[in-house]
Amino acid sequence: MRTKLVNSAAARSSELHAILVPVGAKINLPSDAPKANTWKSDFSDKNGSSITLRGAAGKRWVLVRLPKAKDVTAEDVRGAAGVARKVCEGLGKPTLSIDLSCFKNAAAFVQAAIEGSMMAGHDMALMRSDKPKYLVKSIQVAGAGSSKAASQALKHGTHGAIANLATRDLQNAPANILTPKEFAKRARKVCSSSPKLSCKVLGEKKMAEMGMGSLLGVSQGSVNEAQLVHMVYKPKGKSKGKLALVGKGLTFDTGGISIKPSGNMQDMKFDMSGAAAVLGTFVALGKGAECQYEVHGILGCVENMPGANAQRPGDIVTAMNKMTIEVHNTDAEGRLVLADCLTYTARKVKPMRIYDMATLTGAAIHALGHLHSAVIGTDQKAIDQVRDLSAELGEPCWQLPINEAYRDLTRGSYADLQNLYAPGQGAGTIAGACFLSFFVDDVPWVHLDIAATAWEGPPRSYMSKGGRGIIARTMLAVLRN
Repeated sequence: MRTKLVNSAAARSSELHAILVPVGAKINLPSDAPKANTWKSDFSDKNGSSITLRGAAGKRWVLVRLPKAKDVTAEDVRGAAGVARKVCEGLGKPTLSIDLSCFKNAAAFVQAAIEGSMMAGHDMALMRSDKPKYLVKSIQVAGAGSSKAASQALKHGTHGAIANLATRDLQNAPANILTPKEFAKRARKVCSSSPKLSCKVLGEKKMAEMGMGSLLGVSQGSVNEAQLVHMVYKPKGKSKGKLALVGKGLTFDTGGISIKPSGNMQDMKFDMSGAAAVLGTFVALGKGAECQYEVHGILGCVENMPGANAQRPGDIVTAMNKMTIEVHNTDAEGRLVLADCLTYTARKVKPMRIYDMATLTGAAIHALGHLHSAVIGTDQKAIDQVRDLSAELGEPCWQLPINEAYRDLTRGSYADLQNLYAPGQGAGTIAGACFLSFFVDDVPWVHLDIAATAWEGPPRSYMSKGGRGIIARTMLAVLRN
């Protein structure tokens, strides 16, 4: 997809001129556009509504409504740009020009306009024979000038959309194709595309040598071998330090012996959404996304199956940091996988900060619905940054507490820890985070539970059904800030 800033837009047979119009704004249309008295009464003031104007020689304009200019947010612009992209696809035009000239602060909305218009060009039908073919090849933003700020916003929006779309493609892949080894193969391919990226993969033999009994216990019921993927991004010039992104990569989660109900179990292919977000972030880094840090991406790619050798409730495993764990429920497996991934990251990478992202707990839906991801951790400054950036990007997070009283509920009777709180304690999302807190050593840490938002959420013009690519754009923003 080509993206660029232009001074002005014009409707042509090959170009749709999309004008984002706040309530009360004056619209300056060219003389060859239909006169206002022919369409004005049909143009609603409802946010996101649109009207298509038809001129001679295939010229088309689409007007997309926004709130009053003083009330418009980046998310409003993102949604309006998604509407414009869908109209452009429907008209079969290869170029979409999004006109922000109705705004005095147009440069502030360039990133959102690019994100919404690019992300709207995605369909979950990866393997359907009639998969839609997207016709838009170029997206232009007009009316925002060509300042350095506008140019930077264009790049940030382009790279954010690239990360989101790559994440969604991974999420939507079926588990019989996207096995742990295939996930590792795709990570290698991404890293081979840029000299700034590198990748190594640990198989089960190497993980066993390193004492990763917590992760391997989850994998032992599956014929598909677990993989620990370690990607590295190195910036041009001197690095400002090391950061680590850790992703839960359950390519399919049956629940193991503690098997899940059959209803909607097909959606458990999305249990690798954390790892998908990390790999999606690396796709954007490989394509030039701005970052002055050395970034390590650790993916725990595992399948949780109820095979003859599957882990049992009541089993005790030993993690890489030598802590023993009572497995009360084999469906609380993500934290078992992440435990060893986090210890590996803290001790082998030794970063200045760890961010982990995971579809960890169904309890996140009870706590926050599908409107926010949960954020918990030990680095308040970093948590505040994630919360602020995620809200700006339309994928908001809400902080939940963690303290010693909650951590004590994670301690086991027969081993050091248990992978669930005792029945009746509640606070399932906090319980998952508290368990993970025992495996980061003293490294400042931020945990993102995206179970409520990874493939469910409010309808948006730039989101198709299926995976939503949540948190990849936020991570890119964190890395460049």
